[in-house]
Amino acid sequence: MKHMKTVLILEHEEKVFDKLSCDLCGAESNGDENWATDTYEHATTVIQLDERVTNKTGGGGHSTETVFHLCPTCFKERLKPWLESQGAAGTVSRADW
Repeated sequence: MKHMKTVLILEHEEKVFDKLSCDLCGAESNGDENWATDTYEHATTVIQLDERVTNKTGGGGHSTETVFHLCPTCFKERLKPWLESQGAAGTVSRADW
């Protein structure tokens, strides 16, 4: 879940991004979209479906975006095992620097 907060900017209020909370367990991100812990300095998750339809006559269109916010623990311990039980195999990339 994406949380917003209201802040005063140049004498007007505006809603700005505050933090994320996990849609499964409620854990909170570190004030941005980074779920970093003592183990990792950077950890993000993206589970999103973005669908767009453009009118064939050129008169605009519409889109629907569905986003789930999951902490790395729920991703690894809940979502990943379920996807694998359904036959999915994720792509894993590693890098050293």
